[in-house]
Amino acid sequence: MFTFIRKLLGNPTDHPIFAEADLDSSAEFVYVKIPEGLKPMDRGDKYDDPLLAILEARNAGIVTGGGSSLGDEGPDGTRPIEFVGVDVDLTNLASGLPIIREALVQLGAPEGTEIHYTRGSSKLQDSFSGGDWELEQTREFLHPGFGV
Repeated sequence: MFTFIRKLLGNPTDHPIFAEADLDSSAEFVYVKIPEGLKPMDRGDKYDDPLLAILEARNAGIVTGGGSSLGDEGPDGTRPIEFVGVDVDLTNLASGLPIIREALVQLGAPEGTEIHYTRGSSKLQDSFSGGDWELEQTREFLHPGFGV
């Protein structure tokens, strides 16, 4: 399904930011996992749109998507939003990660927010403790839709 959507919407690396970037092949995918129960429009207003503006202003990348992960079904049959995610393509991982970390703090991301990325074959994450970031931790969690 995601492949179909990407084909329909086009390749994110066709964005003008990537045309100007010094990339060997493609953008570097980053997944931001935020432990907030935001509805999609609220997530867009609070995180997606401002993060996109910040990344574009610094020619660092773009927001390519997002989603919500539902928790277990409650007695009333509803499933609460457990966390939200934002998909980002960076032009450069080393320079883009600090921009994302700074932006998330400015946007009020809660403690427990994680930035997932891959360096070489290592699956890593930066975790927000509420006051500071713990960097380059090994991670097990994979993107809910892409499995990376």
